[in-house]
Amino acid sequence: MTSVRGAWCVVRESLPAGGLALACLLLAPCSSLLAQSPEQRDSLDRLQDSLAQVTDSSALAQLERDQIGLARTRRDDPMLHLRIGLIDLRLASLGRRDGNEDAGSEFQWAADLQPRWPWPWYGLGLAEYGILDSEVAVVAGIQAMFGKDRLTRAAGMFAKSADVDPAFTRGLTELVNTALEQRINLRLAVALEALRRSAGTTAALQPPVLLARGRIEREVGDADSSAAAFRAYLAAGGDPDLGRFELSRTELSAGNLRGAAPYFEAAGAGDSMVDRMVRADLHELVDDSALTELDTLQGAARGRWLAQFWATRDQGDLRRSGERLAEHYRRMWYARRNFRLVSAKRQYRIEERFRSYSRDYDDRGLIYIRHGEPTDRVTVTSQTLPLNLSWRYARPEGDLLFHFVAREDVQDYKLVESVYDILGFDAAVSLRGGAATPTVRDAASDLLQSRERLSPLYGRLLAGGRAGTIGMMDRERMSGRRSIVIGTRSDSYGLRFPSALDDARWEVLAAGEREGSSLVHLTWAVPGKSLRPVASSRGTLYPVRIRFALTEVGTGRIIATVDSTTLFVSNAAVPRGEWLVGRIAVVAPPGRYLWRVAVQEGEAGLVSPPDTVEVGSAAQLGLSDLVLGARNANLRWSRSVADTVFFNPSGGHRADVPLELFFEVLGVPSGEHYRSEIKVSRPGGLGPIGRIFGGGGSAISVRFDEESHGTRNPIQRTLDIARLRPGSYTLEVTAEQGGRRVRRRSVFQVLGAPSP
Repeated sequence: MTSVRGAWCVVRESLPAGGLALACLLLAPCSSLLAQSPEQRDSLDRLQDSLAQVTDSSALAQLERDQIGLARTRRDDPMLHLRIGLIDLRLASLGRRDGNEDAGSEFQWAADLQPRWPWPWYGLGLAEYGILDSEVAVVAGIQAMFGKDRLTRAAGMFAKSADVDPAFTRGLTELVNTALEQRINLRLAVALEALRRSAGTTAALQPPVLLARGRIEREVGDADSSAAAFRAYLAAGGDPDLGRFELSRTELSAGNLRGAAPYFEAAGAGDSMVDRMVRADLHELVDDSALTELDTLQGAARGRWLAQFWATRDQGDLRRSGERLAEHYRRMWYARRNFRLVSAKRQYRIEERFRSYSRDYDDRGLIYIRHGEPTDRVTVTSQTLPLNLSWRYARPEGDLLFHFVAREDVQDYKLVESVYDILGFDAAVSLRGGAATPTVRDAASDLLQSRERLSPLYGRLLAGGRAGTIGMMDRERMSGRRSIVIGTRSDSYGLRFPSALDDARWEVLAAGEREGSSLVHLTWAVPGKSLRPVASSRGTLYPVRIRFALTEVGTGRIIATVDSTTLFVSNAAVPRGEWLVGRIAVVAPPGRYLWRVAVQEGEAGLVSPPDTVEVGSAAQLGLSDLVLGARNANLRWSRSVADTVFFNPSGGHRADVPLELFFEVLGVPSGEHYRSEIKVSRPGGLGPIGRIFGGGGSAISVRFDEESHGTRNPIQRTLDIARLRPGSYTLEVTAEQGGRRVRRRSVFQVLGAPSP
């Protein structure tokens, strides 16, 4: 028989540095049949922590054999079985194949001896956690659905440890961590109840328990209780950076924008755990390559990078500072509750061409985290169809359509390019080739009918003949393929309004300067018929809110943002034939910029698709944008005391009022000569026949030879358009100098003279 002292000698000689302390832990007093004492728990806590530092598996195996030798003479000592179980767990983590099963046997033995002790059940939870689920995706999914997966088993054991002793801190925290990791059969309510039972114990004030409480309260949707727990965690001496970060995530997920500032502060504090959490939170939004720069940064530089990352998205979507970050955490919380994968082991069919990089969410979750709530959802329930879903996102630059299908796993929806792919690859091919069976044709008809409200294309596919349908099927597939590419490589949080501000118009023009800096002008116009007047004692009120963002193409650097509300007051309502207009100018250096604008009046609004504007450089020959207006317009810019520039964002010009044109010739050295030419013509897209009937040709053509007075030459011309018939015209300006030529164009409408 191996004696206790014999075991001590082996441990002392074979363990690496730190082994002496570990050996002392193994010589803890024998257990009694009474409740587990604080000293016994403390010795197990310290043993578990010490074992985590040991990396020599051969020394641990010898230690295990010695302890097993002791157990042969002390079979009824639960503490001895608990110590052997902890050694087996560490051996499992170092690669022993059956280590978790061996540990489970020892912990079960201890539980049989002392069922009212928390540590045996806690150990069983750790052992169950380490026993992996099936490698087969379908089997793993079935295990999870029926509560036979490792996380469910482990959570049950941790819950038992907290049940026998509500003050058992380790059991409480592991129960919460496991419940948060579960994808199905969530033990959130069990974990929350265990935490609430512990409220009257000393454990309730322990930082790990408070941290766990905050996380589980957030997961079940109680943001106020979660925030209170995190504040208590900070007050109890918890990790200040981790506590602030978790508190800010709770506030942001509840839509509280005040969480943004502490979020960036905590993210830049250098806490390694917070750094990992930040990266994990971003991974579903952008791929690894987009996070390469973040991975190289440390401390405050990470906080600054994140602030710029989210500010760019706020401004690009015309949102207030912090809105996009808060929306991201709201989406993450929603996706966790609705789109979690049961198993990360996904299998794909031939028609499921998109391969997701996410191990946590199905493809619905990936799209939802990136783009939020869809504008419209459609599904068809039928015995002949697999589970299917289509989402539409309405966007000014063109709608996105996503089709999802779930076959073997009812909780794993995958993206497909076409609505026909929902039927499967063979069915889609047979439909295209005209060889589909009646059953397949009927199922396809059901799918198309259900999707008619998403796009007119589906109605045309239903009504189309054999020849035309093939071309439309190709267009439908290309649309789905384009949506997948855009949807999985970008993110958005576009503005939405209860109603549309019909016929609102805008122009973004780069022309002129202020104190030596180039200007970009935003002009807008809302027709009287679309306005919703508000009567007041001051007259008729029109509150108009303008949001505008200008970002550098390529870098995404924010150049200028505007969020301004103007209250227009009029003695009478704006007539239907008149326009409410405005102008905002921002400074921008030479370069190419992406812009977006939203015009809102009351509850109605309209958002522009993104477009670009180019600010020319005075270092080379160039032309500014062309500014068109009239002297009877209400929108003007006093460029200097002597010069006024007129704007007309409505785009319509009366023929009986001269057209005012302003532009700049750039980059011609002072004293040198240049030539400019102005042409006004009808669009010539109809070819010779169009020209016979008034299309093409120049209705106005004038040339000027001038001397440059600097690298920026402002030009103002008045054009008589009285002889132009109503319709659309193109104004073209050309500048030539030293064999170089540049050109700018602008399209405008000529309106007939008003009726007398």
